[in-house]
Amino acid sequence: DDDDFMSFSLGQRMSWRCPRAVAKAPWELRPRAESRRSLRPCVRCRAAEPLYEFNAEDFSDLRQIGELALKRIDSISGLTSVDEVKATVRVYSGAICAAGFEGMVIAKEYPEQCADLAANEVAAHARVARSGHCENVCSLLGTYDGRVGERWLVFSNDCIYPLSYWCEQAKGIGEQKQQRNWTLLSFIDPELDLKRRKAFLIQVVRGALGGLQQLHAAELLHQNLTPDCVLLSTVDEREKQVKVKLRELSFCVSVGEANLRGGGTLAELWEAGRDDAGEGMNVRKQREMDLWRRSEESGCESYFQKKNFGIADDIYEMGLVLLYMILKS
Repeated sequence: DDDDFMSFSLGQRMSWRCPRAVAKAPWELRPRAESRRSLRPCVRCRAAEPLYEFNAEDFSDLRQIGELALKRIDSISGLTSVDEVKATVRVYSGAICAAGFEGMVIAKEYPEQCADLAANEVAAHARVARSGHCENVCSLLGTYDGRVGERWLVFSNDCIYPLSYWCEQAKGIGEQKQQRNWTLLSFIDPELDLKRRKAFLIQVVRGALGGLQQLHAAELLHQNLTPDCVLLSTVDEREKQVKVKLRELSFCVSVGEANLRGGGTLAELWEAGRDDAGEGMNVRKQREMDLWRRSEESGCESYFQKKNFGIADDIYEMGLVLLYMILKS
């Protein structure tokens, strides 16, 4: 029943759905009370550190927190057609205990049909890590292959709150809640809450733009920017420092000169030499072709023009995300 699902738009040509039961905060990870005292988020110590190959035995207490259903949305000559791909990406939260890793993590399970998306996300994270500037991009700790062909990606959970979730929380703050949280500081400075909100927004904007800049410095386009792709370390506006990171790099497009002049894509370069790399449903490839088609329709011919068109397209999507954040909150 479609009423049991909430749609999340991902960019201009793709959308995801997740169960309405987790729609309020589909990516919010809430470890058990006893786990919070003993476990801490896993992080990679060095940006250029190679990815770790995990095993199923390394994880414990995995519980599903979200489910992403892939939709392919094609728009030709003003006519839009939606085709739902029969593949689901599941998201889990759990604890991990492996060599050098101990704490809470996020695990994404890509089915065999979405192997191209998984390979593209791994390759994008690897390229960003090699650049040495990934403070505002989610940390990919490692991967492992499942028993029935699925691919698992393991991420750090130092940032767990989607920007869309904070916007919903901020929208609910009204005059009654401000009066209930009245303090002497509020009496001295009636605009304290407004100033606190502005400071919080500035940190989010700076972090989100920083993450996008780090991707572009690594010659990558995100191409999937939505309020659900920006993660926050906290939703408490009283915190002095807020970490902001970008996620969902499965649709990243390389704008390196070799790629735009006919070289291999990120996923193709990553999977080179692998005998088990199936073709699957290459929805990411279709999205990339749609980007270059739109650039050519806009009059872009050279490598630099296409690259700048893609960067401008990313900035446009980020602008919509920030505008949504400001108006919604």
